[in-house]
Amino acid sequence: MDRIILGIWQNAPGWVWPLFLVLLAVGLLSMKSRRSSTIPYFFYPLFGLSAAGSVGGLVHVPLNWVAFALCYLLGMGLAYRWQDGLILQKTGRRMQLKGDRITLAILMLIFFSNFVNGIVEAVGPQFLGAVMYTVVFASIIGAGSGSFTGRALRVITLGERGAPLART
Repeated sequence: MDRIILGIWQNAPGWVWPLFLVLLAVGLLSMKSRRSSTIPYFFYPLFGLSAAGSVGGLVHVPLNWVAFALCYLLGMGLAYRWQDGLILQKTGRRMQLKGDRITLAILMLIFFSNFVNGIVEAVGPQFLGAVMYTVVFASIIGAGSGSFTGRALRVITLGERGAPLART
């Protein structure tokens, strides 16, 4: 087991670890309630779609894209509804957001899915031909990617929202 971990550490591309730290920092920061601009949300779909590149390399075409697309739509719909509950106030291009743990979970899920895919390609390429591998991997990447688009759509389509009412 130690050899496997050492092999992963030594053979992973150099950009993987800084990317992991950036995603981890973004996820941890999202756990705090905060004020934010809406502008970054316009770019959220690009983050999600960048993960889709790995789906194109899967063996079972078009099954890979069908699984990706269905789960993308599912993730988009769920995140659209979920994001609404995070927006406490929106005025112009500024928002007040509740902190959440889901952002960290989604970022790590996409990162580790792609990381595991790279390990499977290097260590056990015979698994890449399995239909179940294609469906599971494409579904995970699709749902995670779709969640970024759903969140962005909710932020963009939401009108002004006043401060939440204080409890009495």
